Amino acid sequence: MDQFWNIIKYILLGLVQGVTEPLPISSSGHMIIFDSIFDNVVPFEAMNNFQIIVNTASLIAIIIYYRGFLKEILVGSFQYLFRKNKSEATKFHYLLLVLIASVPAGIVGLIIKTLEFDHYFTNIVCVAICLFITGLLLYYVHKQTPYLTRENLNWKDALFMGTGQAIGLLPGISRSGITSSFGITNGIKVETAFRFSFMMYIPASIGATFLGIFDLSKKENINVLGYIGAFLASFIGTYFAVKFFFKLLKKRNLKYFAYYCFAVSSILLILIFAGVL
Repeated sequence: MDQFWNIIKYILLGLVQGVTEPLPISSSGHMIIFDSIFDNVVPFEAMNNFQIIVNTASLIAIIIYYRGFLKEILVGSFQYLFRKNKSEATKFHYLLLVLIASVPAGIVGLIIKTLEFDHYFTNIVCVAICLFITGLLLYYVHKQTPYLTRENLNWKDALFMGTGQAIGLLPGISRSGITSSFGITNGIKVETAFRFSFMMYIPASIGATFLGIFDLSKKENINVLGYIGAFLASFIGTYFAVKFFFKLLKKRNLKYFAYYCFAVSSILLILIFAGVL
């Protein structure tokens, strides 16, 4: 019976990852919170690898959701590079910007992995503080939303947003929230900033998956059914959550995500100081 309930908890954790990955409320922070609620059903030493599994599911869901746009960018880039079709230069330029934006997080992630700093990224106090910071970023984005119209990005935007993605490795800092807010600070339209943020997520997530495969293969006592259930739950959750998020974005409702982050951060800090967490 314990094994059955553990599988259910794994599935719920996968669903948490899936739903929160596209939303600007920090999926990694919520994973740590809910794992704590579930009495650390995922062992401490296995949490990073569990996140690799569910992040891969989210990655696949986002690729499927954006398959039309991705095909357009990749085919256009191929046409520009190998068939000298200059009319597709903007597609190649966009792809290049996505790759540039992925560099900072790739470097920081590799350093964290090499120096084995992973265990510092499961601290519940860090999550509470970073969620509050995420709330501030989202409230700023909400206030700027009506005034921004720029849709063309440049390499400075890409590098600046890429730096935001590196900072977004902290649990509780929303990756999409901080990258889009960095872009919006440069005057980029909100919808454009968030879409570029999701494009940045793809190479970063692919890199993280490859980094984690070797460690995953070394781990023993993996709950295989739990991992499979979590993977499927994360995939389904991400696919529907990203559709929901962009509907909200069109209605300019980002302030509610900010309020949510403030509320969760406050509750966590109260529970921490009360000795409950």
